[in-house]
Amino acid sequence: MRNISINAKMLVILGGFATFALGTAIYSNTNMRSIDARYTELLSHETAANVALAKANRALQLGRASIADIIMLSDPAAVERAENELKRSTGDFDRLMGDAKAALPDVVQLQEFATQGAALLKSTCARAVDMGRATKSAADVVAATNVFAAECQPGFPVLSDRIRVYANELLALSNSKSDGLTSDVHFITASTLFGMIGATLLVLIGAYFAVRTWLVRPINALRDTMAALATGDYSVDVRETDRRDEIGKMAATVEVFKRNGLEGIALQKQAEDMRGEAERKRIADQERTDREAQDLRVAAEALARSLQRLAAGDLTCRIETRFAEVYEGLRTNFNATVEQLSRTVGAVNAAVLSMEGGTREIAAGADDLSKRTEQQAASLEETAAAMEQITSNVTHSSKLTGEARTVAEQASGSATNSVRVVAEAESAMQRIEESSQQIANIIGVIDEIAFQTNLLALNAGVEAARAGDAGKGFAVVAQEVRELAQRSASAAKEIRGLIQTSTGEVDNGVKLVRDTGVALKHIVEHIAHINKHMQTIATSAQEQATGLSQVNVAVNQMDQATQQNAAMVEETTAAAASLASEAARLKELVSQFVLDGAANGSVSALRQVADAMAAPAAIRRPAPLTQPSRPSRAPARASVATATAADNDWQEF
Repeated sequence: MRNISINAKMLVILGGFATFALGTAIYSNTNMRSIDARYTELLSHETAANVALAKANRALQLGRASIADIIMLSDPAAVERAENELKRSTGDFDRLMGDAKAALPDVVQLQEFATQGAALLKSTCARAVDMGRATKSAADVVAATNVFAAECQPGFPVLSDRIRVYANELLALSNSKSDGLTSDVHFITASTLFGMIGATLLVLIGAYFAVRTWLVRPINALRDTMAALATGDYSVDVRETDRRDEIGKMAATVEVFKRNGLEGIALQKQAEDMRGEAERKRIADQERTDREAQDLRVAAEALARSLQRLAAGDLTCRIETRFAEVYEGLRTNFNATVEQLSRTVGAVNAAVLSMEGGTREIAAGADDLSKRTEQQAASLEETAAAMEQITSNVTHSSKLTGEARTVAEQASGSATNSVRVVAEAESAMQRIEESSQQIANIIGVIDEIAFQTNLLALNAGVEAARAGDAGKGFAVVAQEVRELAQRSASAAKEIRGLIQTSTGEVDNGVKLVRDTGVALKHIVEHIAHINKHMQTIATSAQEQATGLSQVNVAVNQMDQATQQNAAMVEETTAAAASLASEAARLKELVSQFVLDGAANGSVSALRQVADAMAAPAAIRRPAPLTQPSRPSRAPARASVATATAADNDWQEF
């Protein structure tokens, strides 16, 4: 370094700093791009497959519910809607499983899930669906329901559980990879920041010792030599004459002064006899030498003062005093070197200010995202609580429906028994009617007997009258028999009237009992129809309870994932705050340098540019949302542009 100019030495120092800064930037950019690519791959593969599996599982459950509706519903329009829903659910399942296989083409389980789900919806349940379409009576509904429960229903929970278990495994894998990427981001950020701080300190320390070794120390030695020569001590050795830089030129000039002084002394001894003219010449030479020494002293002292200020961190130092023409190049090179160093440190200061503003934006955006994530987590918790309440209500309704079906069955049995009792009562009334008819016949016989007895008594009375006194006793008996026959006829007539009245009442009772039997038969038929509908309602309520339970599980999983995202956002906020603190420390270190007006102007201009670039980002930052927002694409991109990706597919999920 002894043969390199001062300007070149300064450029070497600045070149080393620039090379290190460029290497650090390239290293950080390469790692950030790698992490961004890995995070993008994570979102486009595991996360996309997880979302597609969750939606496919939902489509599978909707297909099962549609099959149950086809079997249970009797309205043709409702059955047609259920068939359309089944077709749509089958198509959604095939499409979503295709998306999952496209995201993870090497996973064999996804092909198995797709094949089993398609077989369930298209072939396994085809017989139950066909029977449901052809359903005409309660027996057909029961037969179709039995086929559905035996052949179709058991396959859905097994496949749904397998899909949910694999989706949970994908979620765990995604979380693990995301945590690894977050750790890498933290490490790269910290290493870059500390590397820049360390590099700045090393460059400053190296610059201090380099300036002290290459410039200050040789110039101080040269100044001492010139001071000794100025006092007339020509015995001192002039060092650094072998250098090829400005200091070497100064040392060569001092060496010339020394030789001239020595030659002057020799000439003085030899020219004592020529004192007149030689004295004037010596005085002139001495004055010229003094002027040159004075010029050299002025240059050395000004350069020493400026170097001391530069070593103290004052980058505003300039050598304003003009040197002699031979030393003017040294002043110009020194001023140009300090100017270049001031601009470099000013640019570093501006970069620090820009980085500080960026870190504040990152911290604000991360805090905003943390608040929105917390709101989303609270909304999901409320949704989960509401789903649990709905599931409880549906389960309770299903239980009450089962109890109502039991009561309807009991009422149907009671009505059947009542029909049997009414039939027996009708039979008894018919037997009573037959008995009354027989009694009426007997009364007719009694009436006929009374009539015949009356005729016989009348004939006996006639015969007794013919007999005279001998027949008086017989006539009395005949009269009594006649009266008895008349009373018997009168009683038989009254009994016949009562029997006729009783027969009419019995006929009316038989008619009423028969009408009661017909009404009870209708009641039994209505109760059987009600029992059929109650059974259908109970089966549908059970299906709804099962589906709501699965939806509740999915909402709980979303709640857990949102809580984990909130924790990750809090960690990102803490990292951004730490980065802002380290940027402030770097700002304090750089602020130790005193810059001139031009450098301060460039720093202010760079600060205004940084504020102008940060202002649109602050304007674009959305207000906290009350609905779930979609996660950002990657941590690396989110740390640069805050709140730029807020609507992913999580709401649909």
